[in-house]
Amino acid sequence: MLVSREYRENLKNFNTIDGIKAISLYIIYILILFVQGFTYTTNLSLDILNKLQIIFPLFILIIGIMFIVLSKDKLYTVGLNKTKLLPSLLIGVILSIILIIGMAIYFRVVENVSVGITYPTLGTFWIFVIAAIQEEIIFRGYIQTRLTGIINEPIICSFFTALLFLVMHYPTRWVVGGFSFNSLSLYYVINLIVLHFVCDFVYKKTNCLWGAIILHFLYNVGQSMLVL
Repeated sequence: MLVSREYRENLKNFNTIDGIKAISLYIIYILILFVQGFTYTTNLSLDILNKLQIIFPLFILIIGIMFIVLSKDKLYTVGLNKTKLLPSLLIGVILSIILIIGMAIYFRVVENVSVGITYPTLGTFWIFVIAAIQEEIIFRGYIQTRLTGIINEPIICSFFTALLFLVMHYPTRWVVGGFSFNSLSLYYVINLIVLHFVCDFVYKKTNCLWGAIILHFLYNVGQSMLVL
């Protein structure tokens, strides 16, 4: 079974109001990303800009938690629970390794590019940690589940959330480089879509978001370690 009974039961808690809240959170999210993009057009130092890559996601995460708290929802409704924790983490780690190896093989075989290894800095490491936690809680944990209050079909919600997740990666680039959907390469777009559905699979399979979080984190780290 690709979707656990617990995940399906969780979706029964949400209604139209919850779906509207999810859309509202997404709009706030996008607006904040435009603000973050604006910071890259200023004279702020590189050190400050790097720190803002942690501060902005933390700010978004806090807003997301506020949505949960003010709605009087429990954390388990966004997958933050210990149920099936070990299977969730194990599946997340295995799938992240498969994705990273797949990337390396693609560049070496298809693109015929030599692939080396580097190591992320401590600052980059924390950026990846915060980004994985924030994006998984906001998108897979909150937005996708609550959207079922409007779109009464989990599969459609998953595809719609994939689109929202993809679009989320554009605002900062649009502010810096101008409005164009070519701001992201086709390869990067495909990677984002694949990442969404793989994380989505882990969450739905176990009803535990921690596996998707570790997968997302390891994927980002692994991608940053590949030197092309």
